[in-house]
Parts: sequence; C-alpha cells; structure tokens
Amino acid sequence: MQSQRDATVRLSGEKKKLSEEAEQACVATEKREEEYVQRIAMLEEFGEKKVAECKASELLTEEISADCKWLLSRAVPLISERIVKSHELANYMFELGQAAYNSGRKEGYSEGRAAVANKEKDYHFELFKEDCSGKYAAKRREYEFVEFGIVKAVEKLSRKADAVAFLKKALGEEGQETGGAGPSHQE
Repeated sequence: MQSQRDATVRLSGEKKKLSEEAEQACVATEKREEEYVQRIAMLEEFGEKKVAECKASELLTEEISADCKWLLSRAVPLISERIVKSHELANYMFELGQAAYNSGRKEGYSEGRAAVANKEKDYHFELFKEDCSGKYAAKRREYEFVEFGIVKAVEKLSRKADAVAFLKKALGEEGQETGGAGPSHQE
C-alpha cells in the first residue's frame, strides 16, 4: 500500500507539475496571441496609412500631369503670343528697323554706298551718311536685354505656392477647358 501511496503522490506531483507547465504554456501562448493581434492591428493601420498616401500621391501626380499638359499646350503658346504682340517687342522692332535704314534706304542701297565711296553726288538715292550696319548690329545685340512684361509676370508667379493656378488666372485661362491646344486667348 505504501508503494501505491508513494506512486499516487509521485503521480499527483507529476500531474501538478505538468498542469503548471501546461498553464504556463497557455499563458505564454495567450501572450503571444495578444502580441500577434497587436502587430496585425498595427500593420493594418500602417497599410491603411500607406494606401491613403498612395491615393494622395496619385491625385498629386494626376494634378501635376494636367498642369504640365496645360503648360505645354496652352501656357507656352499664350506667353509666346503675348511676347509677339507685346509693346516691348514692337518698340524694339521699330528701333531695329530705324537702325538699319538711312533716311528710308536700307543699307543706303549699293548705288548710294558707291556714290559715297567715290565722293560723288547721286540724285536718285540719298547719300549713305552713317554706319547703318554698325547701328543695326548694336541694336541686335541689345535684343538679349529686351525685357517683356509677361516674362516678368510669369517669373513672379512661378515663385507662388500654386504657380500654375496663378498663371492660368493671369493668362485668362482660369475655369476654361485645359484639355487641348485650341485657339489661344487674345488680349
């Protein structure tokens, strides 16, 4: 009987030990499960943030793409048109024309030049009195310093936070269809 009691006590101790180990294993498993649930929740939240960022990036990309298309199809032609029709260019071209002419005779005509070179009077042409070629060349060099109001305005607008919106407003394109390169806006 004693041996059976010893065996029962021993088995009872082993059972208690195994039960404690099983309980510890269950607690550890539950703890790991909680950690996994927290990690999954964090990953889902992170994934949602990244999806939102991607959508925002896509919208920004679409917006930038539309702005670039507008700049190429509308802004460049409108700015070019404004430069071509600008007061600054008209004045410059007039002055350039004046520099190339001597009393209405471009380059004094070759006959007028020959008469001047030979110190003769030519009654059909006014005499070549000044260096028109030099004046014309100097005026052409001035061209790189011609300042156009529209270019200054575009430069100023480009420093704004939403430069394309300001440029559209300045060029009279705000609220208009920006899809194609249709006829440009006239001032």
